[in-house]
Amino acid sequence: MARVPGFVGGSYVSQSAMMAGEQCINMFPEEVPYGGKVRSALVPAPGLSTFDNGTIAESPGRGIFAHDERLFTVFGRTFYELDSAGVATNRGTVAIDENPATFDTNGDGGNELMITSGGVGYVLDLGTNVFTTPLASGSNMCGQIDGFLISLNVSTSTYRISDSLDGQTWNGLQIAQRTDASDPWSAMAVVNGELVLIGNKTGSIWYNAGLPTFPFAQRPEGTFQAGIAAGFTLARFNGGLAWLGQDEHGTMRVYFLNGYRPTPISTPGLDWLIQSYRDDVGVSDARGWSYGREGHVFYVLTFPRSNRTHVYDATTDRWHERLKWDQDTADYVAYRPMFHAYCFGRHLVCDSASNRVYQFSSTTYTDVGGDVLRRARRFPHLSNEHKKMYFPLVELDAERGVGNTNAPGNAPLVALRYSNDGGMTWGASRTRAIGAKGVYGQRIRWEMCGSGRDRVFELWQSDPVAARWLECYVQAQAGLH
Repeated sequence: MARVPGFVGGSYVSQSAMMAGEQCINMFPEEVPYGGKVRSALVPAPGLSTFDNGTIAESPGRGIFAHDERLFTVFGRTFYELDSAGVATNRGTVAIDENPATFDTNGDGGNELMITSGGVGYVLDLGTNVFTTPLASGSNMCGQIDGFLISLNVSTSTYRISDSLDGQTWNGLQIAQRTDASDPWSAMAVVNGELVLIGNKTGSIWYNAGLPTFPFAQRPEGTFQAGIAAGFTLARFNGGLAWLGQDEHGTMRVYFLNGYRPTPISTPGLDWLIQSYRDDVGVSDARGWSYGREGHVFYVLTFPRSNRTHVYDATTDRWHERLKWDQDTADYVAYRPMFHAYCFGRHLVCDSASNRVYQFSSTTYTDVGGDVLRRARRFPHLSNEHKKMYFPLVELDAERGVGNTNAPGNAPLVALRYSNDGGMTWGASRTRAIGAKGVYGQRIRWEMCGSGRDRVFELWQSDPVAARWLECYVQAQAGLH
């Protein structure tokens, strides 16, 4: 038998499944640099276990932020603080619109947390827990540099700064208007001590120059020719920023900014998918966030109206998908976790469709609410000049003996199905045992897998056990015609 070329890989869906239709769902490639049986394998995206104890009254989750081992979140119209046991305390009521909430703090010197929600800016005194509204309107996103809290008003394409270490005081003269380009600012983020502001065609970078009247100044070398297509996809990521962008011609890509020049990180196949989302239902509701875990750094990009989530792994420079399996429709929908904070030694995320906060877990193998977490790998095409090929045997090399004592994980299964028309239609799934707990010698094999001229295989697994897939082998016999 021969190894299936490209079995360990990411997602790449082109304009036609007959061209390329690889998918990697709720798994991602991990390289084995030395000393291993294989050089790479598919490993599972984390499962989700509940962190909060049910004291959050509203939904959905609209943002989460950690500072000095204090955890804050906005669900619906309520601003909460959660302790290490997941108990939520109501800290105040906020305005609401279709956008997420944003957070930042002016540190130990100011001891204040700023929140924007529904176009209003709020400040929580972290010493007294007094919650006030110093900016009653025109505050869509916030940040902080050198003790100055920053508020972006997308309606007027301006940003304001507070007094140093004083989020209650906002001098009306401490404001900057965009003048370097005609496209209004629609998103901002602070990274590496500098302020990045992006319109729909271009972006610019500002810094604290210590000027006497208004302390901030624009970097002459910090203007770039890439805009943003959805303002709340802008996220700090891997030492820089990532976002769903577009240029002056409307060409859409996902960008990474490390320094002063954006670099596209999306593939042509993903660019085509994103364009199809925009043509169909629009992408203005797209959301982006990031996290790092187990040696990987991820940028998570969700398109709610299109029900899809694409994830970029900076460690391997590959994309995969995070999706929730809907058992009622027998199809995937968008990943529900949204936004991320690391606090109390846990990676915590909001549920974008309920009132729960979840934590990532390497030993939990279920999705939100304990729902099925279905993982899948759709292989590259197997063809030989369009001649008929026969497949007597397929074998998966995976971590075996992973069963547990609770059904259905006590006798876990993995399934194989295949398409003979390049991924346009599919046959029935055939399941095989992965191995009950401790049965490490289990072989995972499918015999008599038929014939085809353009074969695509797909593996999937939904039982609540570990899923680590090393290689797949296929016995293929070529026909004459």
